Amino acid sequence: MKADPKPSDEMTPALREPARRRNQAAQALRAAKDALSRDHIMEVAERVFAEHGFLNARMQDVAREAGVSLATLYQFYPGKKELHRGVLIERHRQMVAAVIDQVQEILERPKSVPQLLWVMKAHLAFLLEHPDYLRLILQEGYAWYHAAAQPTTDEKALWEQGIEVMVQVLGWGVEHGYLVPGNGIEQARMMLTMQQTRLANWVAGGMAEDHAAVIARVMADFVRQFCRPAFAAALLTEDGVALKPAFAAEIDGLDSHG
Repeated sequence: MKADPKPSDEMTPALREPARRRNQAAQALRAAKDALSRDHIMEVAERVFAEHGFLNARMQDVAREAGVSLATLYQFYPGKKELHRGVLIERHRQMVAAVIDQVQEILERPKSVPQLLWVMKAHLAFLLEHPDYLRLILQEGYAWYHAAAQPTTDEKALWEQGIEVMVQVLGWGVEHGYLVPGNGIEQARMMLTMQQTRLANWVAGGMAEDHAAVIARVMADFVRQFCRPAFAAALLTEDGVALKPAFAAEIDGLDSHG
């Protein structure tokens, strides 16, 4: 006859479960604290790199301003290059989440040129509202899409994703007769270069100019460069410098409706 299980045999799993849950809770707490520390360090590092540039910024500066030991900083990032790239990649991901996600429906099914310019406006607004990040990427000194910037695999994937979206949107505009036909990738790169120039001028001017004025100029640049002449003439002021007030108002009206 088989002996009844000992009480200790039945109790062992029950005793182990609370210990397992406590261990999981402790691990989750450590992970949450690490995530907060990493976010804080990246915020500080972004500012330090923006103010001093990559070459002059030091890990000691980041640790001091973040209020952590140098040893703690190195636990998260093995070196300055990794920290610098980490900041760029994380902020880029935030930009994608903040901008692309909210305009995904428009990107997939555009209906008008004002919608396209509203998407551009959302992207530019993010950059202008994060001036340290903007200064950081401008300091690279290369065209944003160019391989000379020596992007990491993650950065390259993010850039290519952005270019692909722009090519798709430009193709829609060409198909519907709004935009001048051309090589989609080349046009996407030209659009990035124009934006980069305007934003660099804003930074060089002390970042004092109103965001709306900067965005308005970039949108007018796009219309002049990429819209068919007759269509562009209908959207721009007589001197071709700015968008007509009614058209600009139509774009602004999408802020609340998307």
